[in-house]
Amino acid sequence: MEKLEGKLEKIGFIGDGAGVTWAPLILIEGREKVVGTEELVLIENLNGNIILAVCRQGYGRSPGLRREIYSPGRAYARIGRAPSSARESFDFDLSVVGELTEKGIRQNKLIIAPRSPVYRFVGGNPFELMGVDMDYEVGYYKDHEDWKVPALPEYIPYHIGVFCTTGWGKTSLVRCKIIPLLRKAGYGVLIFDWKGDDYVPYYPSSVVKGSAILRGGGLDKEAVAEELLRCMDYCGHNKESGVVGALKRAIKKALEDIDMRSLSSGRELKELLKEKAPDRLPLYYKWKVEEEKELLANYLDDLTDDVFEEILLALREEEVEAVSPEELIERAREDIVVVDLSGHENEEKLQIFLRIARVLRHMMDVRKERVGIALVIDEAPQYCPYRPRGIQEETTEMIVDLCALGRSYGLPVVLLSQGMAGDIGINAAVRRNINTWFIGKVHPLDRAEAEKLLPGVNLDFLQSLDVGHFYFFGNMNPSPVPLLMRFKIEGTGVELERGDRGGD
Repeated sequence: MEKLEGKLEKIGFIGDGAGVTWAPLILIEGREKVVGTEELVLIENLNGNIILAVCRQGYGRSPGLRREIYSPGRAYARIGRAPSSARESFDFDLSVVGELTEKGIRQNKLIIAPRSPVYRFVGGNPFELMGVDMDYEVGYYKDHEDWKVPALPEYIPYHIGVFCTTGWGKTSLVRCKIIPLLRKAGYGVLIFDWKGDDYVPYYPSSVVKGSAILRGGGLDKEAVAEELLRCMDYCGHNKESGVVGALKRAIKKALEDIDMRSLSSGRELKELLKEKAPDRLPLYYKWKVEEEKELLANYLDDLTDDVFEEILLALREEEVEAVSPEELIERAREDIVVVDLSGHENEEKLQIFLRIARVLRHMMDVRKERVGIALVIDEAPQYCPYRPRGIQEETTEMIVDLCALGRSYGLPVVLLSQGMAGDIGINAAVRRNINTWFIGKVHPLDRAEAEKLLPGVNLDFLQSLDVGHFYFFGNMNPSPVPLLMRFKIEGTGVELERGDRGGD
């Protein structure tokens, strides 16, 4: 306590019924005007140790004003006169962070004695008493701008979840605090920007278009062939038939043989496809190949020139912008790379993610190679929803695999979502891999899940959190109990305020 002299102010005493992890605080008269919820306090335990704790729920008590019985105090109130304050008191529930020792903080194992004095901090940073590296931080504590909240970087590979309702600052938190933390810890960062407006404007020199990833492995021509067949109603065949597969391969091969830069119009592309694609039909359809050739040429001819004009423009871009997943990953190892998924259908966006994810999984699972990249997946329910269907089943399984392997091979995953569980949240198998949580104002449907994850935190208080406030807890938090933190937008020194959307 000697080294804290001048940095503490006595505010009250421990009341009856204290335990090892919880204790009631009775405030000294007048201290209720300066001590608020989530305040960090120090307990000088009469049983022999010093304990750091946090104020959770607060209560104002006045036995003379109890609603269920008649009393003189109630009578005074009824006639408009001020009741006596002689028996009035103000209490807090204290949640124990841990015992302070010369080597830092450790689990408290002693019962907290009634009558033990309690102090609040009026100087210094209480987090410096925890004995951890203060170079890694995620923001500052509640209303104390000089109390930087430390994070334990060794637990970054155990994966991070950021959750709050739309407009309450989760994207800004990741952009301003978590990404700089990841970079400082030595990780490259690969961001999947679902809408193309949460990260793309902030990293203009680091953006790769999603279409460039599709084109990087030649899948784009296959997608064009698939789209053409769909427009042609699969030339009258069943979509899943072998004939349709042969037609698709023929169109794809014809596209690969054509020099797009030499063409001046979509009409030229159309005529070349009518000429070349039928000749690429495989020999094992020889018994009716002439019939299929004529059928394919007729169906191609029925399509409008505008269809081929769009294809020509897209394929010309391909020749200029193609980026392979391997090349993208190498770029991300050195810096920040943002994959702009805007302008694509949802299934295409997930295909882009899968193309990159398969390479990452191969690096870890087959080549046993350390990756050194953090994946930031915004709009996580689009990839791994509560009930995945179709391609989402594959992306959900992929994220589970990446998380399982990433802990050993340096691939932390950061997931952002408006909801935690149920229909508005992410898949339970994915959620079980998250070991560090940042939770802001939650959707009302998530109250039950928040109660499980934030024991002792008042849910009504949680629902009324202002923009940019998050409870931080889990492996990266040196405190075993949730801590309320906030942050400023990088480069501006400005905090998020209600009404300032600041990203989702």
